[in-house]
Amino acid sequence: MGIEVDHRDHDPATRDRLRAIARNLDLVVTGSSDHHGAGKNNHDLGCNTTASEEYDRLLDLAARAAVASGRAAPGVLA
Repeated sequence: MGIEVDHRDHDPATRDRLRAIARNLDLVVTGSSDHHGAGKNNHDLGCNTTASEEYDRLLDLAARAAVASGRAAPGVLA
């Protein structure tokens, strides 16, 4: 499981608190540009991204969940 920490609406203090929660609960820290097309103003696509080590954790967790469930891993994991 994860928690969206790096988001344009989160100030530095909020991000720090969310990172602490993620550490305490062993959650994956994700980022988001929250870009849904032309309706969003004052930020660019990809302005807040997920760190590569956190992305790797997501892939590992997804692969383990696939094995545990007896289902095939998604193509990106193969």
